[in-house]
Amino acid sequence: MNYGNRNISSTSSVSDLAKGYTGAVVTSCGIAFTSRTLMAKQLSALYVLANAGLSWLAAAFAGASNLMLMRFKELQDGI
Repeated sequence: MNYGNRNISSTSSVSDLAKGYTGAVVTSCGIAFTSRTLMAKQLSALYVLANAGLSWLAAAFAGASNLMLMRFKELQDGI
């Protein structure tokens, strides 16, 4: 997806793609593992709802971090 949505006038290397992917995975897993660790002791219906919401939040932050890492050069230097 990152390669298909790239800006052709701004070069992207494989390293840039790897940074975006790695940043997204680390962000998503970090939020998911941290939130589940903090909520592991609570077993109730609220836990199930919070788990679903936190999964959505982790995916949203992963997408945002991927966007920022992939477009960082364009934000600094312009298009």
